[in-house]
Amino acid sequence: MFLLIVAVCVAGSDHASAIPEQNYALNYAKTVLPFLSSGERFTFWSEDGVTKLQGIRFLHPDAKGMIVVLNGSAESWLKYGELFYDLYDHGYSVISYDHRGQGLSPHLVRGNSQIGQIDNFDLYAADLNALVQQVIMPGNHEKLYLLAHSMGGGVALDYLERYSSPFQAVALSAPMLRINTAPYPESLAHLVVKLSCIMGLGDHYSIGMHDHDPKEPFEGNKITSSKERWDAIQHVWQNHPEAVLGGPSNDWVNQAMNRTPIIRKHLSTIDSRILILQAGRDQFVMNPDQVVASTQIPRAQLVTLPDSKHEILTERDPIRNRALGQILEFFNN
Repeated sequence: MFLLIVAVCVAGSDHASAIPEQNYALNYAKTVLPFLSSGERFTFWSEDGVTKLQGIRFLHPDAKGMIVVLNGSAESWLKYGELFYDLYDHGYSVISYDHRGQGLSPHLVRGNSQIGQIDNFDLYAADLNALVQQVIMPGNHEKLYLLAHSMGGGVALDYLERYSSPFQAVALSAPMLRINTAPYPESLAHLVVKLSCIMGLGDHYSIGMHDHDPKEPFEGNKITSSKERWDAIQHVWQNHPEAVLGGPSNDWVNQAMNRTPIIRKHLSTIDSRILILQAGRDQFVMNPDQVVASTQIPRAQLVTLPDSKHEILTERDPIRNRALGQILEFFNN
């Protein structure tokens, strides 16, 4: 049976975050950045042995368990320092890595390293399995948890459908089960990217996509309503230009639109405990598919945060604290 929770009013602690928005930049510089620098960087081979992926870990001396953090499209673990700090502060070891084609892992488009590219979308889940087999399982951690955002959420579900999972519970932040192609109908958008790939433009930006704009204003952004956390993200990209991605390629969009229907089709086969955090103001992924997923996955919970934009864990304190508290409560049970 599934449990559906619509709108979060009582669940989770409002004090889950160690860094409040008040005096955020100063506290971030004093606490999060030194903590992030203390992490142990590592590499591991992608599942197909083509490339080495870049990761980081923080091993807690008295860990309740280990949380694997799986980031979204065009992201890097570099922007997750605050989340790592919070999870560690609550007694967990943390490990994360950058997907192939983004962040500090090798980018895939020659000539413009900012174009998000993937040859086959199911390679993402295969790489997660490579991390589990090469890095996590040899560590003999007693309790393992998975926390995944956006594209990472879709990858996590793909992984759970295809591989034997060691994770006791999985939390998904705004998981990508279907891309929001507005203002174009999904069928038209898919046809355009398919034709673009056939014409040899697979590694070019899809329609409307472009390089990262370092001067993009906070006003009108689609990811967060927290000016403080928005500024912190921009500083990450300013300080690490080698990790920056712009928009996705035609190949990436085509592969994502080919794979996500397959993921949606097999959700009922997942037997893991799943927490789905839904951003009420999401403009990147389609929320109705998350609702359907919560009814199809046998042990799923859906929590809606009505005022949140897409990046729930970089949102304003009331939203982020509630979401983080919900995740910690879910993992502790």
